[in-house]
Amino acid sequence: MKILLIQLRRIGDVMMCTPAVRSVRKAYPDAVIHFLTEPPADQVLQYNPFIDKIIKSQKDSSFVDRVKLISQLRKEKYDLVVDFHNNPSSSWFTFLSGAKKRVGKYHKLRKLLYTHPVETGKYFYTAYSKLSLLEESGIRPLFTKIDFFISDKERYFAKNFLKNLDIKENEKFITVSPVSRQPYKVWPAENFAEICDYLIEKYRVKILFIYGPGEEHFIEDVKSMMNNNTLPLYPPISLAETRALFEKAVMHIGNDNGPMHIAISSGIPTVAIFGRPMAARWTPPDSDINAGIGYDPGCKKNCTYPECGLECLKLITAERVIDEIENIIKSEELL
Repeated sequence: MKILLIQLRRIGDVMMCTPAVRSVRKAYPDAVIHFLTEPPADQVLQYNPFIDKIIKSQKDSSFVDRVKLISQLRKEKYDLVVDFHNNPSSSWFTFLSGAKKRVGKYHKLRKLLYTHPVETGKYFYTAYSKLSLLEESGIRPLFTKIDFFISDKERYFAKNFLKNLDIKENEKFITVSPVSRQPYKVWPAENFAEICDYLIEKYRVKILFIYGPGEEHFIEDVKSMMNNNTLPLYPPISLAETRALFEKAVMHIGNDNGPMHIAISSGIPTVAIFGRPMAARWTPPDSDINAGIGYDPGCKKNCTYPECGLECLKLITAERVIDEIENIIKSEELL
């Protein structure tokens, strides 16, 4: 049995596929399982023990490179392809793979590219929604947490990284990620500044900002509005190294972004602020330690962005987020 799973991008979306990956491996323990995705999301799957091979596709690849990729997929002779991404590119990759069974989300046009188009919507949380595609293939879904496996190499890195920042072995720190490439996910910097100052002044914890290449300006904006010092900026690190840092943190606070999902996978408490997306779609249901905070001014289901003023994001107050942070700190006895 040879199986291909497809989720071309982004970090959070690929992580949402990991319960499905685990489910496929349990259903077919002896199968060869490949996963098609794009960098940098492939880093999420680097150490995943349920995947035999990661196939990388470049987002802006040339026509020639796409033909080569399709040729590679056809040579694998897959028995089953499951398209979790369900966009034009992924659906054509699915169809042209030549697999006997091709599963994807029902779409009035793309349904012709699948042998088994599936009506989703049974589950609201995105990670579970992806599991509904497996049910069509006779695979029993496992409703587990999202995965991001790392090695001792990354844990060793995290230990030395924190030591170099003068964070002692048992000293408590909170990670904060006020970044996003999408404007409808960027909560105002002054709100993050207020929260960071509050935590430093009340709990004497250190604040470690989490960001990627080219995102330093988000951090500089927050720091410029703060009354207290935070841990210094640092050269960008890998996703797996970031995952190792989260294991050492007390809590993570941030926008709806990749680091939020990585923090959730590490098992630490998280508080995420959501703008346009529905918080319930991206936050583990019935979790006592993972909070998604959103506000619906009445237009979320019929979003008109970018014509709107992003009231769904800007009207979330720092006080409301602090209340949620306090609830988790007290219930989990974190500080």
